[in-house]
Amino acid sequence: MSYLELELRLESETVALNRWLYAESVGLPVDEQGYAAPSAALARSYAQLLAQAAELPTRYCALENWAEARIVPFDQCLSEARDAALTLPGFTSSEGPLTWRSWKAFERETDAARPLAEAFERMVASSAAIVPALEARLAQTRADYAAHGLTPVHTYAWREGTTPEALRALLLQIGRACREPFQAALNALSQAVFGREVADPATGGTGPAELRALYLNRMYEPNARLFTGESRGVQLPAPGPQAQVNASTAKMIRETQAAFRDIGFDLSGVPVDVENRPRKYPGAFCFPIAIPRDVRVSVRIASPHHLVDMLYHEFGHAAHFSGIRAGLPFVERYWIHSGTHEAFSTLFEALLHEPAFLRAQFGFDDEAVRRLLDFARFKGLLTGTWLAASALTAVDGWLENLSWPEIEARYAEHVRAFTGVPMPSGFARLEPFTAALSVYPAGYVLAAVRVAHWLEHLRALGGEAWWRSPAAQADIREKISAGGTVRFPEGWGAPEAFIRSCRAGVE
Repeated sequence: MSYLELELRLESETVALNRWLYAESVGLPVDEQGYAAPSAALARSYAQLLAQAAELPTRYCALENWAEARIVPFDQCLSEARDAALTLPGFTSSEGPLTWRSWKAFERETDAARPLAEAFERMVASSAAIVPALEARLAQTRADYAAHGLTPVHTYAWREGTTPEALRALLLQIGRACREPFQAALNALSQAVFGREVADPATGGTGPAELRALYLNRMYEPNARLFTGESRGVQLPAPGPQAQVNASTAKMIRETQAAFRDIGFDLSGVPVDVENRPRKYPGAFCFPIAIPRDVRVSVRIASPHHLVDMLYHEFGHAAHFSGIRAGLPFVERYWIHSGTHEAFSTLFEALLHEPAFLRAQFGFDDEAVRRLLDFARFKGLLTGTWLAASALTAVDGWLENLSWPEIEARYAEHVRAFTGVPMPSGFARLEPFTAALSVYPAGYVLAAVRVAHWLEHLRALGGEAWWRSPAAQADIREKISAGGTVRFPEGWGAPEAFIRSCRAGVE
């Protein structure tokens, strides 16, 4: 079979699996075994590509995707193990008995320290039952890469233009630099949400439970009211008629699409799923089913601020994936790592950190702008601590060939070192990236570092309102259209600009 024929077959099989994965992720009814045929077919096709590929990047792309296709059945076994083990009937939320799927709903609806901490502790304890599934998944991937003398860290770092050693050093430097300002910001946010600091025994603070609840969930509550009302976008009354919620949510989606259109990106053809289904992924994601022609966004709303923040982030992904040149080879359209594609979502999300944009788009006053800039700094610090700890655990786990108990211990060590919060080692089983020993969260850190430099570059091109500048827009479109061939300047890997932005106003 010629390479062109194999490329066409790979794309067809990739799209078939992506359709099933998307439907399953948004909680739609699916054939439970619907992943099996396309994932097996992909594994065979990538094995053939791996045998044929003599040069990079095709060989590394084939290896990564061959291993990923082979792991899909293990992911399904892990999901089944979670459904069986991670249910706590003694705790309930508006979505029913507490399970790993409804955990975020429980956290949103629980303020008292003891129930929150007890549910957290029991969920961690129950997760011991899924360790065999985690170990089986890990062993499969480790064996697949070892057969080629590599680990996922090696192929990831190569594609991102760095080395495993340099990546590890970057994560350590950022985690350590962000520790102190993160602790101050975390305690201030926990005080605003829960009425207590995260790790204050005198007020019943339990630390890990609050940190987990705040992450991409309750941290949006203090600024939620900024985004309610007819003039500001989404409105989520509780209780209230579902039609009203849907109408106001649709209004915010239209306004966000209009903002992107003003910048030169028409996303009117990107479907946005905001329905709340029991088995739907509890956060937000952009799913490029077929690049660039079929890209979709899903959001499970936690608050009005959460919706706005997620729309700008996920539409940033959508602008990227849908803007990649259709004529690029398969590898350059589909093999794009998180440090690259998260740079685009992080850049567009940064519009919500620009005072001039916040005033023009939402009509915010100085106080509202100040609060949102403080929130942006917290999110940056969260990337530099919580996500850096998960990424560093993955790097260590692969490079040092750690056993699962050693991975758990290393994760707890890194979380405490970076966040200051004592995290039980068993939580590694429940943190999605760490449970998969995924290098993906390193991409959030790389993206944040790159975007700190990119924003300086765009301001030099187009001024403080860079998003209105044809020169800045052209720079963004040029990088988007390049797909996997895009290269960021080498100097954009230096972390100092990102660290300064996170510490601004703190020191």
